[in-house]
Amino acid sequence: MPFAEAGEPQEMPVAALHNLVCYHPDEGVRRRAFEAELRAWETVSEPLAACLNGVKGTANTLARRRGRPDALHAALEQARLERATLDTMMSVMRESFPMFRRHFAAKARRLGKERLAWWDLQATVGGSDRCYSYDEARDFILTRFATFSGRLENLAARAFREGWIDAEPRKGKVGGAFCAEVPGLEQSRILANFDGSFDQLLALAHELGHAFHNECLAGLTMIQRKTPMTLAETASIFNETLVTEAALTTAGSREEELTILESFLINASQIVVDIASRYLFEKEVFERRSHSELSADDFCEITSRCQRETYGEGLDEQFLDPYMWAWKPHYYSATLSFYNFPYAFGLLFGLGLYAEYQRRGPSFAADYEALLRATGGGTAEELAARHGIDLRLPDFWRASMRLIEARLERYLAL
Repeated sequence: MPFAEAGEPQEMPVAALHNLVCYHPDEGVRRRAFEAELRAWETVSEPLAACLNGVKGTANTLARRRGRPDALHAALEQARLERATLDTMMSVMRESFPMFRRHFAAKARRLGKERLAWWDLQATVGGSDRCYSYDEARDFILTRFATFSGRLENLAARAFREGWIDAEPRKGKVGGAFCAEVPGLEQSRILANFDGSFDQLLALAHELGHAFHNECLAGLTMIQRKTPMTLAETASIFNETLVTEAALTTAGSREEELTILESFLINASQIVVDIASRYLFEKEVFERRSHSELSADDFCEITSRCQRETYGEGLDEQFLDPYMWAWKPHYYSATLSFYNFPYAFGLLFGLGLYAEYQRRGPSFAADYEALLRATGGGTAEELAARHGIDLRLPDFWRASMRLIEARLERYLAL
C-alpha cells in the first residue's frame, strides 16, 4: 500500500504498516498506518474469505471423518490438555477482563483520551533511557538466577562463558530471538539481537529458559523430549518473571519502573484478552462453517463482536480491527486449529509456577526441575498433579492472575 510516514508516499509492505500501527511513537502516524492497513486488507478480503472457508471446512470434514466431536478436539490432543482444563483457564481469563480494562483506562488517561483506539494498544507510554551493557545484562541475569537455583545459574553462566549466545544485531542477521537444542552435544544455541534495552535483557532470560529446559531433558530419548506447545514456554516465562521482579525491585527511577510495568502489561493483555477474542472468533467460525460458507463481511462482524466482548469499554468501539481474521496466519492451517490458546496457557502456567515458588520457597526448585524433565511424557494435568497442582480447578489460574493484578496496582499507583 502507498503510505507517507514522512514526505512523499511510498509503496510499503503491509507487515511494515502493521509495525507502524503497533510501535510508532507518533499517534498520528499510528492512526494513518492503521487506516491504510484496513484498506489493504479490504482489497483482498474476498479471496481470503474463500481461503478461510476452505481451510475451516476442511478441518471440520477431517474432524467428522475421524470421529472427533469438533476441530478443537485435535488441538487439545496436540496440546495434551483436557477440555475441562481449557474451559477453566478460559473462564478465569474472562474473569480478568475488568482488571485489564483498568489498565486500558489508565493508559488512555496518560495519552489524554477517554478510551484507547486499536492503534494505541501496543504503544509505549512514557519511557526510560536505562541502557544495559552486555556484561551488565549478563551479571543481572546470573545474580537473579542464583537466588532461585544454582543449576539454573550454572547453565546460564556456561552459555555466556562458552559462547552459546549470538548476541549482537548486525547486517544480514535475522531479527528476533530463539533457542535451538543441540541434542548431540546436550547443549543449546541462542540467537538474540541485544540492543541494551530491558526488553532485550528479558529476551536473553527468556531464551536461557529454553536452554535450561533442554538441560533438564538431557539424557532422554528424542521422543521423551517432545514437549507440546502448552508446556514449551514454561521455563522461559518463569525466567522472565524472575528477572522482571528483580528489575522492579532495583529500578532507579519512576519512569524506569513504569516502562517495565507497561511492557509487561501490554504483553499480558495481548496474551489474555486478545487471545480470548481470537479463541471466541475461531470457535464461532467453526460452528457456523459446519452449516454454510461465510462472507468477508461475516468474518469482519464476528471479529469485531468478539473484540467488543473481550476488550469491552477498554477500547473505543469505533476503532476496532475487523480484519484481524485476514492477517493472522494461524487461522489458515487445516491441521493446526486454535493455535493461540497454548500461548495463554504458557504465560499463566509459568506465572502460576512462580506463585507456587513464592508460596513454597527454595524447596520448589527440585520439583520445578523434575516437572521440566517430564514435559515430554504425559498430559499437562498429570505433570501438574505430581506436584500437587490441579489444573482443572480455577485456584491455580487465579493465582497467576493475582501476580498480574499486583503489577497492575503498582502501575496505577505510579
